[in-house]
Amino acid sequence: MTLRSIPFLLFFVLIVLSEAFAFEPLESSKETEHKIEKSFEEKIDSIISKRLHLPSVRTKLENTHSKFIAVYGHVLEANDKRALESADDEDLFVAESLFYLLNEQLMQRNDLLLKKAIPDVRNTYKRLMNRFNFISLERIKIYVDYYYDKEKDKWIRPVKDHHIITMTMVVKSGHFLYQDKDSAIEIRRYGYYIPNPNVKRIFFNDGYSEVLWKNPNEAPLSTVKVLPYQLIEKISHNKSTNGNRKKITNLLKYRDFSAIPVVLKEMEDYCEMNSCREEIIYKRYLNTLKTLYHAGVLKRF
Repeated sequence: MTLRSIPFLLFFVLIVLSEAFAFEPLESSKETEHKIEKSFEEKIDSIISKRLHLPSVRTKLENTHSKFIAVYGHVLEANDKRALESADDEDLFVAESLFYLLNEQLMQRNDLLLKKAIPDVRNTYKRLMNRFNFISLERIKIYVDYYYDKEKDKWIRPVKDHHIITMTMVVKSGHFLYQDKDSAIEIRRYGYYIPNPNVKRIFFNDGYSEVLWKNPNEAPLSTVKVLPYQLIEKISHNKSTNGNRKKITNLLKYRDFSAIPVVLKEMEDYCEMNSCREEIIYKRYLNTLKTLYHAGVLKRF
């Protein structure tokens, strides 16, 4: 499993881990490990799917134009004997050579956008760029149970010696600048997630399905979502953080605690459209004040 630098996931991962380990005793360690992996993966799927508008597997199969053939199977551990036996040093050399070239181009592009960006974007990015920012070459091996035959619209078993495929991808992690043609330059936060080994899914070149234990020929693929490897979140460069802080300061200064529900609603509406890194902290604080106000505690002061 690989989870990289996507802050809006980290808090939930702690919850996932705490709940995933709460299984009944008296099971074999292998059964318990299997349940933990399954529970963890399903919760991660749920977290990501709630934040994104995701296509179904059926939609993806019908509309993809990629040369990559969708497969059903699971990721292999790096030290798995089958993965080691299928090592392809020549392909790895080519992939690494291309990666170094692409990495240099991406970093040069980022530096150029930084020079062109407006002061607000530039200042916000400089504040964020001190954190962990990197571009990574990821190669994962998948043990294939079924290949998708688009002409027949069926999942078929692989022929001998074609049970393992290698996927290579370049992914970003951290904060980078982005511009689409002549649009405004914006800041985006990147992260990526590669599913746990031994958990069955359908894999595409740019994403993977939710956990799927049924034979894909029998599963309701129109209801199974496809999640991306690369996770992207747009970062607002305006004064939202200062604005939220100012609203809270005014509540305390003028003791206008009855306005707390209004401020909460305004904050929620704004943060649905923008990235508010401190929203959870502010909302927790405001909800505490709201509880104290309704309990009559704040009226004494």
